[in-house]
Amino acid sequence: MIVKTTPTAFQKFAHDTAFSTQKYLSITALCVTACLCAPAAVHAKDITGKLEIAPAAQLALHEWPDQTALPDAEPGLQDDQALQSLTEEASKQAQTKYLAAKWGRSPKTVREYVNLAWEEAGKRDGLDPELLIAIMQKESSLSAKVQSRQGAQGLMQVIRRWHRDKLDPSESLFDPKVNVRVAADILEEYLELADGSLHQALAKYSGNARGYANTILKESRKLARVADQAAAVVALTQS
Repeated sequence: MIVKTTPTAFQKFAHDTAFSTQKYLSITALCVTACLCAPAAVHAKDITGKLEIAPAAQLALHEWPDQTALPDAEPGLQDDQALQSLTEEASKQAQTKYLAAKWGRSPKTVREYVNLAWEEAGKRDGLDPELLIAIMQKESSLSAKVQSRQGAQGLMQVIRRWHRDKLDPSESLFDPKVNVRVAADILEEYLELADGSLHQALAKYSGNARGYANTILKESRKLARVADQAAAVVALTQS
């Protein structure tokens, strides 16, 4: 039996901080790597004050969706918080552009799904937004209104009759917000049953479909690279 406990305010703060810090550190590592690969003179600002980006950082710059429209930080934030806000926004924008181009979807619609993935992942241990987005792609090709012959519905193909305890009777699995929330709950439950094994949790989620876990994890890593490279551009231009 799984005993669910309600996290305290302190536990939620600790988890949210750890989630943000993990993303921030991966971006910082990418920036440091890029900078160390170039001569020190390359990193200096010229007499106009414009930052010169190291050649080794051009990979990250190439991945930025629109270098003329860098995101703005939310007002009133401290320096570290502002940079974290900027890099997160850059990550979401880059993932949105990548997915919209890949699947031929509206960027506005895709951005909604990306935001939902980040929101739900941020509430849970062991789930990254890239994992949730990868499952959306595999299960529905980012289509919120699809239904399978077995009755699986929505973005992440949840079967209502198997998970009634996670839904209110009035809620629809064709609602992206409901679908992603319930799917994240399912994955969190399966992770607990599998003692933290992501491969086993994904296998159970798919009904033991062959190669499913590897496919999801491969796409998840690609999405993480897209996010980190775009975020690195922002981090470099803010230095």
